[in-house]
Amino acid sequence: MPEAEVVATAVKGGRMLFGISVTYYLLCGIGAFVLFFKLQKKGAPVFEVITYINPAYGSSPWCRLLEALVFSALGALIGTIITQPGNPQQAIVAGLGWTGLLSKSTV
Repeated sequence: MPEAEVVATAVKGGRMLFGISVTYYLLCGIGAFVLFFKLQKKGAPVFEVITYINPAYGSSPWCRLLEALVFSALGALIGTIITQPGNPQQAIVAGLGWTGLLSKSTV
């Protein structure tokens, strides 16, 4: 496992967007993408935009993938800007939290 200083140096050396390293946006998006499909597998719909536009596309696997990509991109941007993570672990948790916050309760 790399030392914290090595990870911090690698993250700070990258490009910045709104004063935050792009690496954190990527990690936040990965967290949102992973939890999106985990909740979908359990039957908890997370994000349904395309099905509202055209209900016929709702059963298509491409529709789920497109919604996951849109949701992950939004989650990466909004989650990272709101939480402003200081390390990679916080960025991943911000993505997971973004997804969990918007998931619909099945109870």
